[in-house]
Amino acid sequence: MSKIYKESKTLAKLNGIKHGFFSKNGGVSTGVYQSLNCAPNSEDELDNVIENRWRALCELGLEESVLFGLNQIHSTKVYTITKNTKDDFCSGDGMVTNQSGISLSVLGADCAPVLFADEKAGVIGAAHAGWKGAVTGIVEEVVEKMCALGATRKNIQACIGPTIHQDSYEVREDFIKQLNHIGGSIANQFLKELEGKFYFDLPAYLMEQCQRSKIQGENIGLDTYILADDFFSYRRNTHRNIKEYGRQVSIISLI
Repeated sequence: MSKIYKESKTLAKLNGIKHGFFSKNGGVSTGVYQSLNCAPNSEDELDNVIENRWRALCELGLEESVLFGLNQIHSTKVYTITKNTKDDFCSGDGMVTNQSGISLSVLGADCAPVLFADEKAGVIGAAHAGWKGAVTGIVEEVVEKMCALGATRKNIQACIGPTIHQDSYEVREDFIKQLNHIGGSIANQFLKELEGKFYFDLPAYLMEQCQRSKIQGENIGLDTYILADDFFSYRRNTHRNIKEYGRQVSIISLI
């Protein structure tokens, strides 16, 4: 990656909106968090995290913007953010706004960041989509909140950022049972069996959810597990018997 962030081809064409799916590079953190760890709830030094989040804003030219984040809990809880909202990392997995000068951020280390925008209405959204949030409807919840601010489904563009991909996402029987219980046959079709092992396609499932919500979807196509030089990965660290891990940030802003 030539930049420390990647852009969606679709979102990059929209006026009045800036965004970036950031890699793990370009920050000040060290050790297992090296270097652009942006997670305040990690065991990294908080000053490092604050500096890293500031660097990400500056990289996008958003120094005057207020950056909001979440305490992500694998839910479908979505907040409407205004300039009066306190930036205190409320528990949830999605945010929307129609006010300029506000930047929305989500963290990831295998779970999918999803950024949304309706250029005509001037409404943006961001979601953290692990498998549980995905199958319980985080995409639709963000879309509904955006529509409440004046967006229309046909004009909403969404992009699924760096996330773990199917060939890297082996799942076990307990996962499959939960998936069938929560998501049913719709989710189950995104499982692949290979030599007695099962693999889940999270980005493909999220693309299907975009279609169901009647919005335009794009998958940036970057596998956090495989691209070890560019992205943090919870699963990759787990396989290496490393307990902790950093999280990369994805940001979208109205300017």
